[in-house]
Amino acid sequence: MPRLRLAALFLAAALLISASSASAHGWRAPVFGPHAHPYGQSYSEWAADWWTWALAQPADVNPLLDTTGEDCAQGQRGRVWFLAGTPGTPDPVSRTCTVPKGKALLFPVLNSFSGATAGDSDEMKTEAYQRSLVTPALRAATDLHASIDGVDVRNIKARYFEESVVFRVVLPADNILGVGPDCTPMTVGAGCEIFPTVDAGYYLMVKPLRTGTHTINFGGTGVGFSVDATYTIKVTGHGH
Repeated sequence: MPRLRLAALFLAAALLISASSASAHGWRAPVFGPHAHPYGQSYSEWAADWWTWALAQPADVNPLLDTTGEDCAQGQRGRVWFLAGTPGTPDPVSRTCTVPKGKALLFPVLNSFSGATAGDSDEMKTEAYQRSLVTPALRAATDLHASIDGVDVRNIKARYFEESVVFRVVLPADNILGVGPDCTPMTVGAGCEIFPTVDAGYYLMVKPLRTGTHTINFGGTGVGFSVDATYTIKVTGHGH
């Protein structure tokens, strides 16, 4: 029976928000602390929501594959907007994204997910097994950094590591994993179900920014890959 083992898809995102006044020495980056529950959820719960969003977007408009930022509004809703990284490629990416005023921004500095499909063995369909595929690799990450308005977020590796709650993913027809309903390549259609699915990584949630233009930069190195991403965030005055 064909099966697909989905593991260690590393994606990272980082933002460098540039406002001239933000370069003042000693300012703290406007992010929620690692033990906070912004908008009623922990970082572990938000990480599961981030993956659900990222994997649900069709490949042709998926923000993870976007090289300019034109797809950054894809699938966004609610008080928190998700920012995508890259699929682990070493090439730098720069995106411009317009965000309504009043939205917080969640992004993974570095992250990974793993999940089981119907054709996997019973051993693979356990939370413990899936976590064993992602947690050690993310714990070994190096050179994690992110800055907001030129202000560094300190001690990301020591403070912001998280493991998501268990979640379920059902992929769309044109998904970024390139699989069909039976979760194998070379088939077409929606419906591949991945469960149990888990994540490990380093996430930051940026508090709503003032109207204007901000620049955000990030980076990190995982097992066999590195990421370098920059966002220009344009916050409009029309919040929801």
